[in-house]
Amino acid sequence: MSVKDFLILPFLILIIVLSAIYAPLLSSWWGLISLIFLILVIFQLFLYYERKVTGSKEVATISVLGAFSAASRIPFAAIPSVQPCTFLILITGYVFGPAAGFMVGAETALLSNFFLGQGPWTPWQMVAWGLIGVLGWFFRKIAEGRKYEYYLFLILGIIAGYLYGIIMNISYWLLYMDPHTVAGFLYVESLSFWFDTLHAAGNVIFIDLFSTRAIKILKSFKLRFGLFNKNEAPSAS
Repeated sequence: MSVKDFLILPFLILIIVLSAIYAPLLSSWWGLISLIFLILVIFQLFLYYERKVTGSKEVATISVLGAFSAASRIPFAAIPSVQPCTFLILITGYVFGPAAGFMVGAETALLSNFFLGQGPWTPWQMVAWGLIGVLGWFFRKIAEGRKYEYYLFLILGIIAGYLYGIIMNISYWLLYMDPHTVAGFLYVESLSFWFDTLHAAGNVIFIDLFSTRAIKILKSFKLRFGLFNKNEAPSAS
């Protein structure tokens, strides 16, 4: 699976947002419609990935990383928006590729919400963290080995925090606000700004403290066991 397989999600979200704004006759239904479409696309991506990745080592790696990422979220639930799982998802995508990054991101939301609470926000969280995993792979493609890679990674952590916030704000806007107007969405954004900023700041701290060592460990693990070599295009070194 390549990054192109996941581009359907941001395009789908964009189409839903524009439709909610310009099709007011269905205003009260766009929340439900968005959930149905997202669940169908996520399910299709999971099935597609299951067909593409048949190695038991790859499946086990994603399962363990997804469980660890989900577990890391739970102790930090008391601290608003500070979530180490975002950092873990980023480095998973960075090291193992877009499919692994997306799957670990999606698993993080699904598994952790069994403890923190499932709801209509879960598919949106799966999409948000899944796309952040893909973003980690994209960052590696353009920044690995560059002189300022570390500082660019810090910036990526900030972007990931606000990207997650925007996607979740779209979900709130669709599910709980009526009518769906640009002013209404900007209002939701203003309310969540400080929470998104805390998320971004937490990402920067985790990247600063752990990224170099964590990426080195995962790369060594990948090389030792030959993980994802058949399913992900090798990155330029």
